[in-house]
Amino acid sequence: MKKRVLITAAAAVILVVAAVIPLGLKNCAAAKPAQRVDFQSMGTVCSFTVYGSEKLLDSSFDAGKAEFDRVVAGCSLYDPASELSRLNETAGEMEFICSEAMWFLIKRAQQAYIDSDGEFDITVKPLMMLWGFYRKQGNKAPGEAEIAETKKRVGFDKLILDDSKRSVRFAVPGMALDLGGIAKGYAADLAVTAMVKCGAQAGVVDVGGNLRFLPKAPPGRSSYAVGIRDPRDRHRTLPEKLELAPGRAVATSGDYERGIILDGVRYGHIISPKTGKLRKFSPISVTVVADTAIDADVFSTSCYLGGRKLAEKLKQRYPGIKIIFSE
Repeated sequence: MKKRVLITAAAAVILVVAAVIPLGLKNCAAAKPAQRVDFQSMGTVCSFTVYGSEKLLDSSFDAGKAEFDRVVAGCSLYDPASELSRLNETAGEMEFICSEAMWFLIKRAQQAYIDSDGEFDITVKPLMMLWGFYRKQGNKAPGEAEIAETKKRVGFDKLILDDSKRSVRFAVPGMALDLGGIAKGYAADLAVTAMVKCGAQAGVVDVGGNLRFLPKAPPGRSSYAVGIRDPRDRHRTLPEKLELAPGRAVATSGDYERGIILDGVRYGHIISPKTGKLRKFSPISVTVVADTAIDADVFSTSCYLGGRKLAEKLKQRYPGIKIIFSE
């Protein structure tokens, strides 16, 4: 269900559900008002904010939401009819021919796997299942032997890809893909493109704290102001504020928004494909600014797992990104 919000000139928008918070979406007196539509998608609270008329917002919302729906239809792990579910079901026995969209995501994930020295790995689903992350809450942490056995079914290097056919096959039975670390950014990028085609120029797409800004700044501003949630207090933002150029994207990965309790211990929700383990809860987050939401999504997860050493390597390889550690 979508919910329309008129953003008045009296206050800036603060999205309390977001790990990265847009602060500067404030109206100018002579400018058209900004309006936001909130809705649920991809397991989180999303919103589209547009500066302009209700008609522009409605058409932009319809176009952007259609892109979200297409991504969900392709990437859902909970819909047995989704392309991802069918791939996971059959790629262990025969090659699966991917749609252009699925192939794009798999190839982008392959590059992320290379860039991150294996920290970002979409084949992590067997480990996620082992730790109980497709349930509301697990019961007991897995043992070393269970982790070691499950890791045999994890690793992007165990995928057999054929570029000429756009096909994928699992080299090891029991493998499965989870696109949760890349699909939200992909959806945000597609939505922005669709909204711009409808005439929207200023605003933001927010996918549970993953933000992608439209190509023009809000009226009376030259940039977008963004706050980073304090990982030690989810009701506050850190003193440092970001001023982002129009068109850019920002995402934060941390373990304070989602987690799981096993044996009375709280763990963060991001699992290391290298160790097969979860990090015990610690107030830490990594925020990445990039040109696209998919890059910000991928790099924030990678650096959360790979730490500052990987962050320095990525900044040298991609000088346009900005990486901020908060702890």
